[in-house]
Amino acid sequence: MAATWITIAASSLPEIIRMARPLFTRTPQVDNSHQTRMDLLDEQIAQLQDAATQNADSIKKLATDMQKTIEVLQVGADQAERRLRRASQLTLIATTVAILAFALAAYALTR
Repeated sequence: MAATWITIAASSLPEIIRMARPLFTRTPQVDNSHQTRMDLLDEQIAQLQDAATQNADSIKKLATDMQKTIEVLQVGADQAERRLRRASQLTLIATTVAILAFALAAYALTR
C-alpha cells in the first residue's frame, strides 16, 4: 500500500520541486547603491511570497488527490473483504457437500 502511495506522489514531485525553488532576481554586480539593494530585496521578497503561495496551492492539490486516492483504496479494500467472505462461505459449503458426498459413497459401498 505504501508503494502505491509513493508512485502516485512521485508523479507530482517534479512540479512541486519546480515550484518550491523560486528563481530570485540576481543582484547586479556593478550598482551597489542602498536604494537598488532595497528595491532588489523587495522584489525577491515578493518572489518568495509568490513561490510560497504556489507551494501552498500545490500542497493543497496534492492533499486533495491523496484523499481521493485513499477513498478509492478504502472502497477497493471493502470490496475485496466482501469477496473474501463470500469465497470463505462458498468454501465451507463446498467442503460440507464433499464430506456428505464421501459419507454417502462410503455408505453405498458398505451395502
